[in-house]
Amino acid sequence: MKRFHKLLIYSVFIVLTFVSCQKRQNRAKEVISIKGSDTMVNLTQKWAETYMKKFNDLSIHVTGGGSGTGVAALLNGTASIANISRELKEREYKNAHERGIEPYQIKVALDGIAIIVNPENNIDTLLVEQVRDIFSGKIRYWSEVGGAEERIVLYGRENSSGTYEYFKNIILDDKDSDYSIDFATSTQVLQGTSALGEAVALDKRGIGYGGVGYFVGRKDLKIIHIKEGDSKLAVSPTHDGELNYEIIRNGEYPLARYLYCFTNGEPKEGALKDYIDFILSAEGQSIVEQMEYIPLIDFSKDEQQ
Repeated sequence: MKRFHKLLIYSVFIVLTFVSCQKRQNRAKEVISIKGSDTMVNLTQKWAETYMKKFNDLSIHVTGGGSGTGVAALLNGTASIANISRELKEREYKNAHERGIEPYQIKVALDGIAIIVNPENNIDTLLVEQVRDIFSGKIRYWSEVGGAEERIVLYGRENSSGTYEYFKNIILDDKDSDYSIDFATSTQVLQGTSALGEAVALDKRGIGYGGVGYFVGRKDLKIIHIKEGDSKLAVSPTHDGELNYEIIRNGEYPLARYLYCFTNGEPKEGALKDYIDFILSAEGQSIVEQMEYIPLIDFSKDEQQ
């Protein structure tokens, strides 16, 4: 009986010790919270999964909600990193400084914004001016740009989206004046690029826009060639069902942009710096390419050497 009591006490001690150690490990586990751009969610999740396999004492939480959500989270201290698919605005910098936050910009990848239609649509090329007139509601029928006698159905992103902001600034706003054109009120606003792609895939009259990585290779969507004026050739962010890295990286495609991570000040040490270094490393940038975005590193040149 004494031996049984001793064995029982010893067993309880082992269990309590294990639980105590487990709690200490859980408490010691560092957390990086990332919020923002829906365009960057898939890429960021892949980065996080790969990195956490290497360092299981680190937990990385990734959520979307749009670039505006990421900015708000960085400013109120609920995010270590804000994913943003546009430039930060002056008023956002001012708001940050008033709160004692110093936004630090890190370019992590490139992206092309694709204009998409349903494959049943016979339109293959649009001028930038036609895209502007379509999304502002000035052009309402496909027949006005050489298509069928059907009304155009517009699909767009919510105004907290960095893709929305970028598209509005590049396509809708007049660069030669202070005149700002807004999206047509008939635009069907969707949360996330994936939802927008699905909507256009199901609507032969539909047109939308979003990060090309979400659409490349899909047979149920057509990516439109874009033409700037009469003197330039029509160009597409894809070629033969694959990303056209060269045309996006060199700026020949007119809807190319950087994707950013913003932190509160420059990360100079610790888990946050190590994670950012991983994103910018050859391994991190190879994930960019794998996930159908455009890496900062031109791997084709490395292969040629």
